[in-house]
Amino acid sequence: MYCIESWHPTYLIITSEAPRLLYYTHIPAVLIALILGLFVYVKSKNLVSKILLFISVFFSVWVFFNLIAWVNDTSLIISFVWAFFPLLTALIAILTLYFFYVFMFQRDLNLIKKILIFSPLLPILILTPTILNIKYFDLVNCEAINNIYLVTYYYIVGGLAMTGILGLLISSWWKKINITKKEAIFMAIGLELFLLLFLSLGYIASYLENYNIEFYGLFGMVIFMAFLAYMIVRFKTFDIKLLATQALVWALLILIGAQFFFIQSNVNRILTAITLVISGWLGLIIIRSVKKEVALREELEIANNNQQLLIRFITHQVKGFFTKSKMVFSSILEGDVGEVSGPVKEIVEQGMDSDNQAVAMVQEILHASSLRSGKMTYNFEETDFTEFVRGIAEMFKDNAVKKGLNLEINLPQEKIFVKIDKLHLTQVIKNLIDNSIKYTISGFVKVNLKTNGKKISFSIIDSGIGLSEDDKGKLFKEGGRGEESLRVNVQSTGYGLYIVKKIVEGHGGKVWAESAGRGQGTTFYVEIPLSVK
Repeated sequence: MYCIESWHPTYLIITSEAPRLLYYTHIPAVLIALILGLFVYVKSKNLVSKILLFISVFFSVWVFFNLIAWVNDTSLIISFVWAFFPLLTALIAILTLYFFYVFMFQRDLNLIKKILIFSPLLPILILTPTILNIKYFDLVNCEAINNIYLVTYYYIVGGLAMTGILGLLISSWWKKINITKKEAIFMAIGLELFLLLFLSLGYIASYLENYNIEFYGLFGMVIFMAFLAYMIVRFKTFDIKLLATQALVWALLILIGAQFFFIQSNVNRILTAITLVISGWLGLIIIRSVKKEVALREELEIANNNQQLLIRFITHQVKGFFTKSKMVFSSILEGDVGEVSGPVKEIVEQGMDSDNQAVAMVQEILHASSLRSGKMTYNFEETDFTEFVRGIAEMFKDNAVKKGLNLEINLPQEKIFVKIDKLHLTQVIKNLIDNSIKYTISGFVKVNLKTNGKKISFSIIDSGIGLSEDDKGKLFKEGGRGEESLRVNVQSTGYGLYIVKKIVEGHGGKVWAESAGRGQGTTFYVEIPLSVK
């Protein structure tokens, strides 16, 4: 039986009388969903990618059936595809919830939970071939009329799926998940936007009996796939390498190609075809050039990692040699090889000091290498920072006395508790105090500490050689040294302050230096929040 007033389609879904927006919303959404779904599945054949492919396929079936319902004129065909809308809509919603769970926890649901999550489909599945689904067919408006209770039911199922995704995202804040929090948030937003547009605009279209509104709901899938493509590029989601350029070029070609479904003029068809060919050619050139650049960066990264390994190997070996020679010098000084005269003892002590300086230098290079590669780990523990600083500062009193300097330790009486990595922050404080003593010829070095309840302010003031504006720009960088540093301290590596900066930043703080100029002393400041975790 045919509708009273209807279009007569070619090949089931093609007609020039359909609304122009119909094909432009339906075809790109299907192509983008299927292309990205297949791409992810081929590149990463795991459970997550399989579920994503199922979502893409069932969504494409829904869209294809929707096209048939829009442009066909046979009541039997329209009733057949219309009967599957409740089942497909509810299935897509539940699959998105299932997908998000597996994506977050990287494991499948057990059988009981799987039955529980898919059980809402059972009533729809049973009612699909009955009159409780399609009540009758309206030949005047050429549409099947669903049972309002079943329609309400599958929209409730969609709402529960959206609520479940939000609940899983919230639970990730105290449950252990196998992805980063940012990945979970991005995926949840993409899925929620997809379901929100897909379900709500379909419901509004049914309620207002203006089914053109339903077209815009399909853009939800495009938005979700855009989020997915971004996550693959940004977070290497699914362990897939996808260039942002590839995603952009494919999306552009799909959108240009989709115009063929509503263009009326042959001239416009020709112009669009030319645009499509040129865009495809230019896109291919751009993708190839970007791939070469990415490959070059990867090679450089590998080379850099190999260089880091080589540096660490060499420095470890050198450190081992110095350690052995220190043991020799130590044995001589302790009289293990017999009594030594004063001049010999003095030379051995100089050798021992030289080895100590060399070991410290090697240690700095190793430390800087670890910080550069991002492999530094921190073990934070609650510490009384006042006593922590006092204990380190008092270790330098003898050094200051030997140089004729006045070392002032100005610390508050109250205890200041903060979570820090004591091992690494000891190196920070030692380095700064030691630097001030080394680069101060005469005068004083002052160690100060205070807090405002939100952060700790630690500073070291000296009357040393000071800094020029050029020096300030070099400090805290790898190998960065002031113009006068080697003249005053020939053992300077330029890595000390770089290490200080990285460790302080690892505590969520900042470090900087101020000086009025050459010969006018320097003040180093370290600020660390009390809420460091």
